[in-house]
Amino acid sequence: MLVLDLDGTVCLGDTPVLLYAERVAAFTAAPEALLEATEAFLGQRLPETAPKTLTGAQDGYEAVKIMGLTAGASEEQLSAAYVSSRAAISEHPGDIHTPEGLVDLLGGIDAHRVVLTNSPGGSGLDAILEHLGVRDVVDEVLADALKPTRMIQHLDALLGAAGAAAAPERLMSVGDIWRNDLAPAVERGCVAAYVDAFDRRQGPAHVRAGSFVDLYPAVSDWSNDPSSFIAAHPLKESVQC
Repeated sequence: MLVLDLDGTVCLGDTPVLLYAERVAAFTAAPEALLEATEAFLGQRLPETAPKTLTGAQDGYEAVKIMGLTAGASEEQLSAAYVSSRAAISEHPGDIHTPEGLVDLLGGIDAHRVVLTNSPGGSGLDAILEHLGVRDVVDEVLADALKPTRMIQHLDALLGAAGAAAAPERLMSVGDIWRNDLAPAVERGCVAAYVDAFDRRQGPAHVRAGSFVDLYPAVSDWSNDPSSFIAAHPLKESVQC
C-alpha cells in the first residue's frame, strides 16, 4: 500500500501556496509585504535577517501561516483562506504539475495507491487531480485528513482494510512534511520515504531525497519486496538516496 501526500509530493508548483497567500494577505495591514515574502520563501531567497521561525518553515503553507499570524490574522481567517484557495484552483491551476514520470511509476507498481491529504474534498481537489492527470493511477483519495493529528488512525485503518496479512512494512508513506507524513509511519513500523525538498532533516526515514523523482527506485524496490526493502534500508536520521 503506497500512501502519498498531495502538496509538495504528488502536486508541485507555487500556485496553490500563492493563492493561499493572496487570501491570507487580505486579512493583514500590509498584504504586499506578505506576498513578496511568500515569493522569496518559495524561491529560497529569504534574507538572512528573516526570523528563524520563517526560514525553518516546512513548506510554503507553513511560511504563509507564520507570516499571517504574525501580521494579525486569526486561525479562523487562515482556515477560511485555505479552503477558499483550494476551491480557486479549479479555475486557476497555474503551474501545478506532477514530478516527471510519476504517472508511469504509479501505473507500473503492484500496490494499492492512496492520496492522503489535508485538502478539503470537493471540486477543488477534483480539479487538482484532474489537472495532474493522476486519476487513473490512484486507487483511493482520502481528503480532510487532519494530518498529523489523525495520521495514525488513517494508517491503522488502511492496514486493517488490507487484512491480517498486511504487515506494517507493506505500507510506504511518501511525503514532504516529516511530522505529518513520516513520523506516524515510523511509529507504526511502516516504511517512511521523505521528500526533503528544503533539506530540513526533521527526523528519521528509511529513504530520503530532495525530490520525489530521486525516490522512484526506492518505491519500485519496496513494491517488489517490502520485507527485503526494509531490511536493506534501516531507519536512519539523515539517510539519503
